[in-house]
Amino acid sequence: MAGSRVVVGVDGSPLSVAAVGHAARRASARGLDLVVLHAFAADLPMLGFGGGADRAEVDAHAQRLLSDGVARAHAVDPGLTVTTLVRDGFASQALVDASRTAALVVVGAMGHGVLSRASVGAVAMQVVTHARCPVLVVGHETAPVAALGGRVVVGVDGSKASLKALGAAFDEAALSDGSLDVVHAWEPRGVTDPTLSPTSDWSAYEAQLEASVDAALAPRRERHPDVKVDHEVVRGAPAKALVDRSEGAALLVVGSRGAGGFEGLRVGSTTLQLMGRSQAPILVVH
Repeated sequence: MAGSRVVVGVDGSPLSVAAVGHAARRASARGLDLVVLHAFAADLPMLGFGGGADRAEVDAHAQRLLSDGVARAHAVDPGLTVTTLVRDGFASQALVDASRTAALVVVGAMGHGVLSRASVGAVAMQVVTHARCPVLVVGHETAPVAALGGRVVVGVDGSKASLKALGAAFDEAALSDGSLDVVHAWEPRGVTDPTLSPTSDWSAYEAQLEASVDAALAPRRERHPDVKVDHEVVRGAPAKALVDRSEGAALLVVGSRGAGGFEGLRVGSTTLQLMGRSQAPILVVH
């Protein structure tokens, strides 16, 4: 990770509270500082504040959220350096701005937005789409924060973005003394799919993917030979395969987009599906 700090957004929602714990653990494991950020747009009809909100009341509410965030972070690591930041304006823009100098941004999948029943909120969507660093999206309040020795799942399709995600996933497994599950899912797309040609060889297809994974991981395996790596190639929809394997996992890691889609697409359809369905926190690597 290139930046020197982890940034977590808080708005008082249950998932943002859970996000603080995950952010604190990752900052602590990497020796980074943690920034707890709250942004407030006065024209949004949430949290009981309207366009005529009293500034002192808004500021007091923000300070309560930040103080709670600091306390929760120090419950994970009492020695962690934690600073706070309040921004006027939309939370998504504040977090995207912060991502320019961050190693990681952490958000809850759903906050105190007007669509609180949605599986993924607008803030999480916008941050994942536009952030300049990896983004961790926490979708479950009960996701374990301090799990060591857990299983890290990563989706790989051979694209540059997915190979970068593979490297990040290996690093996560090494830091947590966990294992790595590398998953590639292939779904037939019709008669034009090259893997459906009469001369296609499924075994050769698997071997080629495994070779690309081994080549990408070779430098990291030299540094961390004890990390157990399992590699699986399955027939089926990528999103479903990864959702199934996210159950019981400590983390799911994906690239922001894979081999499909059109040039210039910032976030692929598989990643967007996973954000609302993953059973584990999902790390999106740009």
